[in-house]
Amino acid sequence: MWLKLIPSYLSMSSRTTFGEKAGTAHTLHFTVHLVGQRLALETGEIFQNPEYASIRGYEQTAIDANLSLHLVSDGRDLSRTNVMTYVEGVTNDDHHAPPSIHFDVSIPASDHSLLLNNIRGGITPSSVRVELRHELYGKGSPVDYEGGEMHWRNAKNRRVALESINIDYRVIGADDGDGAVANTAKSSTPKIDAASVAIAATMADLERAFTKTKTLIVTVIIVASAVLYFALR
Repeated sequence: MWLKLIPSYLSMSSRTTFGEKAGTAHTLHFTVHLVGQRLALETGEIFQNPEYASIRGYEQTAIDANLSLHLVSDGRDLSRTNVMTYVEGVTNDDHHAPPSIHFDVSIPASDHSLLLNNIRGGITPSSVRVELRHELYGKGSPVDYEGGEMHWRNAKNRRVALESINIDYRVIGADDGDGAVANTAKSSTPKIDAASVAIAATMADLERAFTKTKTLIVTVIIVASAVLYFALR
């Protein structure tokens, strides 16, 4: 059973240890939302695309989710990684934290390095798909399908194991790519305008001189072409 998540925010934290096991581990944190379906929690919250939540009037029951990706060998408790966890809300005199869903995933060093290098190069994940270890219609599964949507019996099953994760990148046709094209086109406009002004001025001067001799026709063409070439360089 797969859940497709769309990242909307990305941050990174670093943890450095000293002594015999000195080293630094980087963890990537994504804020994500679910697309293509809804996940209704037994505790009353609904995990889905926030745009649909506002349209259908589910803002009050919407639940936020985040995804943490870190190295498989950074000393974490294996029983608490590669899981989807329901985190109960906390309210007291000094602090308020609403309920949330946390995906905690450990990946091999090679995959972690590839992900970091892609992000440093400006290629960020367009979607992340996580596979739940439980079958949708499996007996005793904490997540099932009923009434056209998924249900998570999270009151007693606050942790669901993950089987795998897919990280997808949109290399061509991304929004940032369109923006880059637009910015490039916009930045070249002043050069074109300056070239047009220079050509117009040259043409005006030569047009006044044209009455004196017809041999300036070729000169007009050459000068105008030269001005345009150097203005656009």
